[in-house]
Amino acid sequence: MKNSYPKAFIFGAGASGKDLLPTIRKQYQIIGFLDNEKSKWGKSLEGLPVSDPKSVLEADYDADVIGTYVGLEIITAQLLDMGVKRGQIDDSYVSQSVKSRIVFLEKLGEVFDENGTQGCVAEGGVFQGDFAEEINRVFPRSRLYLFDTFSGFDERDVALEQKHKYSELGAGHFNSTSEEVVMSKLPYPDMCVIRKGYFPETAMDVDEVFCFVNLDFDLYKPILAGLEFFYPRMVSGGVILVHEYFSDSYKGVKQAVKDFAESKGGIRLFPIGDGMSIGVLC
Repeated sequence: MKNSYPKAFIFGAGASGKDLLPTIRKQYQIIGFLDNEKSKWGKSLEGLPVSDPKSVLEADYDADVIGTYVGLEIITAQLLDMGVKRGQIDDSYVSQSVKSRIVFLEKLGEVFDENGTQGCVAEGGVFQGDFAEEINRVFPRSRLYLFDTFSGFDERDVALEQKHKYSELGAGHFNSTSEEVVMSKLPYPDMCVIRKGYFPETAMDVDEVFCFVNLDFDLYKPILAGLEFFYPRMVSGGVILVHEYFSDSYKGVKQAVKDFAESKGGIRLFPIGDGMSIGVLC
């Protein structure tokens, strides 16, 4: 029987696109992935070809489904600039998650203001700075520490991932970023301190207390190191948010949280409603 579902591309040939594929297939006939990383073009993901986004201009299809949580607005603008009609762009599989995480951050900021909770804020695993921008906006008076290699996953972390089969991505993944890209997005760049390099080496001389930290390293080793570094430096009532906790493609994240919680005992965890993150109440 011929598949009657509308034909679609998934924009984002990464872990998120792979995780979302089974769900998206309930509504669409997927004919391929699109990605801005040239190194992925001509390859395949889950048996589907990965192509240059511009290839859709000559394709017979019905929709572009956004399958990445990073750069949602930028990708939408890119497709519109290419001539894709707004009605052909489906961001419903990721937009709710992105918006939920931002709403959580905003409401947490309001609670902190009401309670007089103060401290520095930080993010580990910054990539292109989309969520760092939100942290800086919500906490304009807090010093913001940003930790990232700015050259993608480090081989020292990837080796452990491969050994335990936590994830499949190699060294250098998420390298399409720079300090300049991140700083250009921040509404209060003067409050930002960028620590470029391998974590936790880049944090060894940081002597601060924190009220909010977002850990988005994606891999077991830096997530565990992030929890071990920040947890004792958090103010009472502070929150560490761990992204990708519920991801099937980054199994090391959940394992790192579980191992940390087991080693400490009494760690209070709570989901925030974005389907991806777990909160650690300090």
